[in-house]
Amino acid sequence: MFDISKLKNNTESSLDIDELIVFDEEILKTTEIKRLEDVKAKGKVSRLENEVYHLTLNITGKMILLCARSLEEVEYPINISIDKNIEEGINTEEKQVIYQNGLDIFSIIWENIVLEVPLRVIKEDATYLQEGDGWSLVMDNKIKNDSPFSELKEMLDKEVSE
Repeated sequence: MFDISKLKNNTESSLDIDELIVFDEEILKTTEIKRLEDVKAKGKVSRLENEVYHLTLNITGKMILLCARSLEEVEYPINISIDKNIEEGINTEEKQVIYQNGLDIFSIIWENIVLEVPLRVIKEDATYLQEGDGWSLVMDNKIKNDSPFSELKEMLDKEVSE
């Protein structure tokens, strides 16, 4: 929660934000993100009107995801820019982010990070897994070139000849 009481009291025209954000592992369990490292939010919040605030943020850091081929960890850089107006006391579809004298920048940052998660990542030197628990990869050269119906054809030929 970021204190905006100085903006509400007109003591300051804008407040600088320079925060290192730490995410609990529990919140990451609902996403493909394994870890978030060095997430930093830098920017400012200013008051535009009586209950309207303007937020500009730059979020940097890295998310650790799993490679789609090898299941090894991959560092994926984060560089997100946020430029939005926030109104106090208006019921919208968005979560409430202003509580009395505080601005919840955490929820804004989290929503934007989740939107940046790629569908899949592949490590540069990744190789396919060849086998795992109860399965193995069958290469094309190991598969018979016969038709899948060749055994059925043999059975039918046998019945006809009898």
